[in-house]
Amino acid sequence: MNHANRARKPSKAKAPTQKSKGQGNPILDMLKNMDEDLVAMLRQTVQKEMGFGSEMFGPEDPVELFSEYLESCALGEADEAVQAELLADLVVELGDLKVDSNGGDREAREKIQAIYDLLDNAIEGRSLQPIDMMMTGKIFTDAGWAVPDSLKQAVAEALRTAAPDTQGVAGSDAVSSLLEVAYQAGQNPFDVYEWVNSLLASFPPEASVTLLGELVAGKKAVIDQAIAGFVLHPDAVLAHSAADTLAASATQTPVESLMIERLVRMRPWLPQTRQAHLDAAIRAMRLNALPPVQTDLPNVIKCYVSACDGSGTRGLFVTQKIGVHYQLVSVMMKYSGVAEAMVLPELPKSEMDDMVRQMKSSMPLSETDLAGIVRMLGLAIADNFASGNLPPFRLVEVVENLGLGPVNPDHASPMEIVTGLLADLPPEQTNPTAVARAHADLLDSEFAYQWFEAGEALEDLLYPVRGSKQRVAILMRTYLPERRLFWARQCAISALAMRGNEKKHHSPWKQLALVGRDIASDLLLDQIPLMKQIAEISVQAFERRL
Repeated sequence: MNHANRARKPSKAKAPTQKSKGQGNPILDMLKNMDEDLVAMLRQTVQKEMGFGSEMFGPEDPVELFSEYLESCALGEADEAVQAELLADLVVELGDLKVDSNGGDREAREKIQAIYDLLDNAIEGRSLQPIDMMMTGKIFTDAGWAVPDSLKQAVAEALRTAAPDTQGVAGSDAVSSLLEVAYQAGQNPFDVYEWVNSLLASFPPEASVTLLGELVAGKKAVIDQAIAGFVLHPDAVLAHSAADTLAASATQTPVESLMIERLVRMRPWLPQTRQAHLDAAIRAMRLNALPPVQTDLPNVIKCYVSACDGSGTRGLFVTQKIGVHYQLVSVMMKYSGVAEAMVLPELPKSEMDDMVRQMKSSMPLSETDLAGIVRMLGLAIADNFASGNLPPFRLVEVVENLGLGPVNPDHASPMEIVTGLLADLPPEQTNPTAVARAHADLLDSEFAYQWFEAGEALEDLLYPVRGSKQRVAILMRTYLPERRLFWARQCAISALAMRGNEKKHHSPWKQLALVGRDIASDLLLDQIPLMKQIAEISVQAFERRL
């Protein structure tokens, strides 16, 4: 894309219509290993849903793009259309860079560090205004990056030293922008939450608490519904403040029952240390609750779940019809739990069918039912507990659209999962002969070749070692033993997902369950062919990047 004619200053009040990460990246991240045709198709869908032009997906060097953004901030010129384009480009390019980095791309990591260095230089040179720093934090958050401490400290310092007659400007701009986002988003509180959450990423905690209070004081129902999402915020102080603010507001203004229902739904997803605090807020809000409002739910057409990729990422997809329109509900789950959730509404049937067809051709996908969806979500939420990463607020939107009841964490271990899967099989399908055959057959499965290890820890281990055989040996001896639980869970959850295809002759769910049981046991690692294959493919992938 040619940016030569851009004006040079992001707007300080206007919010983006939709942010790309909230709706586009969950599928793109989850399907990052898919063929280029599918990625192009998905991006076209996102473009249509969010109103971005096709030119935003053109190739960009993210370091140069970020440098251009910093220059536009320093020059202080303003053009809202250019601002929206530039911010959208940055979110997409930085998000792609993050994915490449996670996949072991050293050049991507170097570019990420270069961008952080550019930001530090801009902060030290005082070329960023407070609103610019806040928007930078929002860009990073939307792209899945960590907001650096240097930016948070700079924002805090700017707020402390602001002149008395300008101290409220940033907050006023933020409130105005949020009200505009609420209007543009069709009163969707999940869109509003994501915008304000990413905006607050660079705020000091006390400023975030103040802003939430100001937003609720505006007495806008969609804003209150959005603030409820902060109950799932990683910062417990901010989460408690959101609950307290909503409870205090309920003493003056009647509360929509839907908000209370959402808080109740989120409660089991929270650590026990947070549940009691939320319970008190819910009790206070119920004292002034409006009657429930019945809504028509979309009709479920088909449900799908996928096996795990090499990183532990898997997905579920549900096609639905509501009125004359169709929609796709999707959740991306990682080893750390539910990571992204979204609803793509008002799709033409042909477009929805094309998406499903391409997904089926590009990844191991199995049909299931809503009970299977609930099981997969419960297991993923348990992973959220184990990792300490709370599920996203949009999971509430997904669960509501599917008409599900309470979705509680399912803490079943890999051994418990595979034991349940194998319980009803006849002895000849689980005896030692069947197990040996399963180990051999699984090596030829389509997705097993996508299972390998990557990352900085692995690279640091392998770099000093010379020779492929020696590298495989050190992985088997010192690295993979610490990863047995991960790979056992890969097999167990993939078996659970693929069991829906048990009527198909080549469905590998039994092999996955039997091999997963051996990985979860105390069987020597070098007696498990899949683990040896994982080591070999990991070394091959590492050496291709040298």
